[in-house]
This record gives sequence, structure tokens and C-alpha cells, in this order.
Amino acid sequence: MYEKSRMLTGALVACTLLSSAPAFAQTDAMQTAAVPPHGFWITTPAPDFTAGAGKAISIPLTVINDTETPHRAALTLSGVPDGWTWALKGHGYEVATAMVGPRDTGDLTLELTPPSDAAPKTYPLDLKANYGDGAVDLPISLTISDAPMAVATLEPELPALRGSVKSTFKYKLKLTNGGAEDALFNLDADVPPGFQTTFKKGYGSDEITGIPVKAGASEDVTMEVKLDNAVPAGNYPIHVATVAGDQKAAADLALEVTGSPSLALTGPQGRLSGKAVAGEASSFAFKLDNTGSAPAEGVKLAASNPNGWAVSFQPAEVPEIPAGASQDINVTIKPTEKAIAGDYMVTLRANAAGTSQSAQFRTTVETSTMWGIVGLGIIGISVLVLALAVMRYGRR
Repeated sequence: MYEKSRMLTGALVACTLLSSAPAFAQTDAMQTAAVPPHGFWITTPAPDFTAGAGKAISIPLTVINDTETPHRAALTLSGVPDGWTWALKGHGYEVATAMVGPRDTGDLTLELTPPSDAAPKTYPLDLKANYGDGAVDLPISLTISDAPMAVATLEPELPALRGSVKSTFKYKLKLTNGGAEDALFNLDADVPPGFQTTFKKGYGSDEITGIPVKAGASEDVTMEVKLDNAVPAGNYPIHVATVAGDQKAAADLALEVTGSPSLALTGPQGRLSGKAVAGEASSFAFKLDNTGSAPAEGVKLAASNPNGWAVSFQPAEVPEIPAGASQDINVTIKPTEKAIAGDYMVTLRANAAGTSQSAQFRTTVETSTMWGIVGLGIIGISVLVLALAVMRYGRR
């Protein structure tokens, strides 16, 4: 009985130990997993990623030194295909080693640029850090996507316009964002000297330098072009470009400047003033210049003058004044006989096809010397009559 009791007790103890073994193993494993990593290694948040061919890629790296001593690590990247460019950078500078203090980390960036003709497949890369007697590896997998790159387009409604230097030219452009993300497109134009350009959204009035476009959507842009008066007639190219990240688009436009006349009317010796006598005609030598870039055709001269005045031109009409040429005009002004001495304004106008010019000519009127003699005679006669009257009636 005693032996049987001992055997039964031993069996129960053995069963208890066997049943408890997994619990003990699980507890040891949990304690082991709770111990934080210790040593020196490199990590990145994205070891496997996909990118397009020809696109620059930046991969953030973190060098971790969880030891009690500083480590200097030499960094190398293997598996890079021919034709690819790469660089390791830290704090904006290209580096080949990393120095990390005890219980510290260091940040680096791996910059990769596959060529635009890189085959669409997965490329395994390996970043190795050799430090002291140890070495660590960071496997990286880069997949080149065969999906087409996002392409923006800039389409003009009317790519060629025509007009004079006094015209305001408006080009309507349709900008399309071919990418999968919303983007802000900057706008710029390459124009000849004497051209001023402004961009506006749609048909709005506010000037812009860039416009946001949603992914896959389009926006209308208006480019206005104004010219200096000195721009000569001719054909001019205009290049419009827009960029948003990797997306670029451009449009080539054309502008034909036809030229326009511009008249300038100047008085005698460059002055716009003169003297005239009431009731008498006075002549003034004017010059009519065409300072524009096209002939002034069908030039007619006219005047606005005070009532009773007479103004005439010789010649009163000029068939054509070539660009850069001038025409002498004789202006005759005759104030009314009743004009009082003083200054009067006479408006002179020159009108031609596509242009006109006016000038204010200040005319200083002086009374006639004949009327002065007549006035003196009247005064003399009045004095003589008064003297005779005094002599006759003074005796009585």
C-alpha cells in the first residue's frame, strides 16, 4: 500500500510539472520580448516603395547607436544599376560616413534618380554600414512603375492675334492638371521688349501669378498683353510656361503688330501761343508730325473758336503723312472786330484714320491801332468843344 501511494504521488507531481511547462516557457518568451533592442543599426519608414522612371526619390534614413560607445560608420550602397545616380546626404551635404554618439541617433537621406528609360521592374538595393568590428545592412526594394507620368497641358483658344500698339490682346488658355493630386501651377511668359503681360483667372479682373487646379481638372486662364507705343510693326513670338512640381506645360503664341499712326501738333517755334489783332487776320506756322509706326491717312484739320472768329488752315486736308514724317500747316486766325483785349483759347484738331490730336492755342488779342487813333480824335474833339463852351458862356 505504501509503495502504491508513493507511485501515485509521483505521477501527480509529474503531471503537474508537465502541465505547467508551457506557462513557464510563455513567461520567459514574454520577458525576452520585453527587452528593448540593443546595438547599432539603420532603419527607414519605407524600405519598399514604388516610383516613376526619371523621377528623383528621397528616402529618409535613421542611424541608431544604442550602445555605450560612439561609432563611426562607413556607408555604402550596392545593387545600383548603371545609369542611376545616388547620394547620401546629411544636413544638406553629401556624406560617406556617419558619426553617432552613444545612445543617440543620426538622420540621413538617400537620394536616388533612376533614368527615364529605366525598365519597369523591382530593383533590390542594400545599404551597408561598417562600424568598428561590426556591420549592419538595410535592404531596400525599389519598384519602377510602368504607369505613365502625370502630364499637364496648356491649350490656347486662339494662338495668333493681330492689332496695333494701342490694342489690348487677350489670349484664352485652358490649363489641365494631368496628375493624381491637386497642384498649384505657376505662370510665366517670355515676351519681347516693350510687352507687358498679366494673368487672370477665367474672365476675372484680379491679376494672378499662379492658379490651383484639382487633380484631373482644368482651369481657364486669360493672359493680357499690352504694348509700348514705341513697339514697331512686325511679327512677335510669345512663349507661355507653367509648372507644378514635376508637371510642366507650355504654349507658343504669336502676335502681329500692324503699327498705328500718332499725330503731334506743335505751334510756331514749338509754342502754342501767339498774338492777334481784333478784326485782323494773323498767320501762324504749325507743324504736324506723325510719330507713329504707320502712315496717317486722310488727315483733316478743324478748329473750335470763340463766336465771330474765323480760323482757316492751309492745307485743310492732307492725303497721307508717312510714319516719321511731318507736314507744315499754316493756320490763319482772325478775331472778331469787337474782341476785347485779352487771352482767348482756340482748339485746333487733326483727325486721321485710327488717330487724332488736339492742341489748345492761346491767342492774345490786341485792339487795332486805328481804333486808338479814332479814340484819341474823339477825345480831342470833346476837349475842344468843352473849351469853346466855357469861353462862350463864361463871359455871360
